[in-house]
Amino acid sequence: MSNQISKRSFIKTSALAALAICMGDGDLLAAPKHSLKRLGLILGVVEKEMKADWEGTLQQIAAIGYSYIEYSGLYGNTLPVFKKKLKQVGLCSVAGGSVMVKMQDKNELQKMIDEALQLEKKYLVCYWPWLDNGLNKKEADFKKCAQNLNVIGEQCHKAGIGFAMHHHDKEFMQVSEYKTGYDILLEQTDPALVAMELDLYWASFAGANPVEILNAHPGRFPLLHIKDMEKAAPKRYTCPGDGCIDFAQIFTAAKKSGVKYYNVEIDQHPRPMECINNSYQYLKRLRY
Repeated sequence: MSNQISKRSFIKTSALAALAICMGDGDLLAAPKHSLKRLGLILGVVEKEMKADWEGTLQQIAAIGYSYIEYSGLYGNTLPVFKKKLKQVGLCSVAGGSVMVKMQDKNELQKMIDEALQLEKKYLVCYWPWLDNGLNKKEADFKKCAQNLNVIGEQCHKAGIGFAMHHHDKEFMQVSEYKTGYDILLEQTDPALVAMELDLYWASFAGANPVEILNAHPGRFPLLHIKDMEKAAPKRYTCPGDGCIDFAQIFTAAKKSGVKYYNVEIDQHPRPMECINNSYQYLKRLRY
């Protein structure tokens, strides 16, 4: 009897293996794939909705399934009122911030830090690291920018909150034979003081490879901004799942690199609530 059982088991296993090979990807025998357990949202995506009905919009965001949010400002509320509503609907605060021009003022920066800490945010973010339009920057400009980021990062670190820099496409311009401006920023900023928020659209739009960036700098990217890129020129941003960015490949690298927060962001969309719902459903189904 035992020999018959062993024989049947062998035949069954062999048949499954053969079927997996015929399917081409070995899915039947593959280890379980990963999925995103929690997703965040940048409130700027639904800015108009927040201004019109901030309570209802937060409830809708939570009802879709989002777990945490990245934002700046209180939408006309006091901090206690806004914080209480977030807890009522089950949304956690992760990050938010401002631009370099404002953050260089130590008093203003301290106010931002104090508010962020009270809202239990993990990171204060510099969304624009330049004091001007960011055009035609040289290697020396990127080194100076890194110094400014280190100074702000030190003040945040002393206060007990993380600090991160968000980029656009301009930071990926070539400044020497072998380096981009973003390479300089990564080299010249202190990892203990300055984290990086990787925007998957802007990096891809600039011709950079998010997978290579994540693999080369483990631990530097606790935050991702997730928006997609249209395949055809002019390669505008679009909702995750509607473009050509290979999120599965990127998320595989992100998991290894130590990314903690995956935040959906679309700068402008004619139907933002539809976009954030579809984006959530797509990203939650994704396996990598």
